[in-house]
Amino acid sequence: MARRRKPSRRLLETRAPRKPTLVVAAILYVVGLFGYMGWFPIAQGLAVGALVVAGALLLLGSLMRDL
Repeated sequence: MARRRKPSRRLLETRAPRKPTLVVAAILYVVGLFGYMGWFPIAQGLAVGALVVAGALLLLGSLMRDL
């Protein structure tokens, strides 16, 4: 008699972020990068903040289902 396997539960399920999340993250990344390099007239702290938020959006978008 064949043994049945229990369905394996994945502890962490990743997926690609949705398109609006990617667009917002890309815009924040470009603004943050150009601001940090001095090409946009924004404070360097705000530029670093934009880079952090862009990275966090990408990470959360890949881990959360509806973001």
